Amino acid sequence: MKNVRISLKGVAVFSTVLFAISILPLLFLGFYDHPCADDFSAAVTTRQAFIQTPSVIQVLGQAFATVADRYLTWQGTYTSVFFMSLQPALWGESFYVITPVIMLFSIISSVFYLCHIIIVTWLKGTGGESTIISVLILTSILQCIPDGTESLYWFNGSVHYTVPTAAAFFLFGLILTMLREPHKNTGRRLAASILCALLIGGGNYITGLPTLICGTFICFYLLFNGSLRKHWLTCLPLLLCLVFFLINAAAPGNFLRGSAIGGVQMGAVKSILVSFRYALAYSVNEWLDWTILVLLLLAVPFLWKVVKNSTFSFRQPILVAALSYCLFASAFTPGLFAAGNINAPRIQNTIFILFMVLLYFNTGYILGWVCRRTEQRKETEEARRYLSVNQLLCAVAAFVMLIFGMGVTIIPNPDYYTSSAACTELLSGEAKAYDQEMRARMELLNGPQENVTFPPLQHQPDLLFFSDITRDPDDWVNRALSRYYGKESVVIVP
Repeated sequence: MKNVRISLKGVAVFSTVLFAISILPLLFLGFYDHPCADDFSAAVTTRQAFIQTPSVIQVLGQAFATVADRYLTWQGTYTSVFFMSLQPALWGESFYVITPVIMLFSIISSVFYLCHIIIVTWLKGTGGESTIISVLILTSILQCIPDGTESLYWFNGSVHYTVPTAAAFFLFGLILTMLREPHKNTGRRLAASILCALLIGGGNYITGLPTLICGTFICFYLLFNGSLRKHWLTCLPLLLCLVFFLINAAAPGNFLRGSAIGGVQMGAVKSILVSFRYALAYSVNEWLDWTILVLLLLAVPFLWKVVKNSTFSFRQPILVAALSYCLFASAFTPGLFAAGNINAPRIQNTIFILFMVLLYFNTGYILGWVCRRTEQRKETEEARRYLSVNQLLCAVAAFVMLIFGMGVTIIPNPDYYTSSAACTELLSGEAKAYDQEMRARMELLNGPQENVTFPPLQHQPDLLFFSDITRDPDDWVNRALSRYYGKESVVIVP
């Protein structure tokens, strides 16, 4: 074993290739994706504008008008509404295939960027270490996420939750960069961070509240550390994020929507207290399964290399863990406050992504504390390029456990992981059959018939199918579809 030398760069390339292969089924499945439900209701006016005058300017103008109308009558999440009104199928049904591409790109690029800033810029790790850890985090997120449909394939739900979550990772990556290098590319970084703050502040509250809490902590830390004056420009996007969030929360439409929907709401104090219980219950009972633990074990030798060769002190593991738990719990509070639950899978997806990132962050911090307590020596430049015997043994053992465990899991339950579920729907022909049924509907909707009837869908793939219209022509989903295509009525006929 002492003569075996595995380069870190080779492991990074190998892990990246495996990760790319693992998401190919998710991309291929996107070719059979179709809009539904809120995709139509949010884009009714922009669709009509595009049909009447196929001008991008006119469509964008109508998108802003939709934002203003929804802000006053239904919801304050103005950036999300803007993107919802521009869903890809607006420009043609075939464009909806880019939905999973957008969502995958946003979450993958944001995690890679945040990990690079933390590991390379702050901890002085290597690009290979950053790549490997990013791949392991993303594998945990994409393969074990509670609901792949609402995170990747349904545009309305995913653009409202997945995209602001990615923007939050970009924002804190930019903030950390400006703190480390305050005089480098300041203008571009400031502009990018303000754009991210706008996406977060005008988006969902599940992402917005933890972002504000984390941003407030950074500002107070700089204040008490005596460096706020030096880094005041860095705090500007965080302050603007608060302003954008307050504009969102103060929308008249929020109160009208709350009255219309109802629900078992909680008071502010009770919501906060219950959030801590939910955080423990979901993290331990729902999400922390063997796959995530083995992937985390696989990351340990690479996290160890990072912290072992860093100059960071890692002095307060208990405090950092406690703050992380509070931050994680805060993501549950908006849903509990507004509806008394977090039953919507898209809400759970958003919190799950935050949980995964915090899990790896805290694991690395605890390993750093152990390194400092045991006074580990830094590796030489030559040794950093390779895995040591112990690191290699740990990585190989975890990788073998992962492959074996995934095999015995997928065989009896092919839908356990997102990619295996996508493969099942592709290979069984269910995705193609669903696509053919939807295309037949589109032909009728784009035809001259004013009162359109459909048979029920015979194929409803778990990842692609979110919801369908009903037998009631006055159901809001039916009315949204009929208005979107300019029909008098659309209905399901048994």
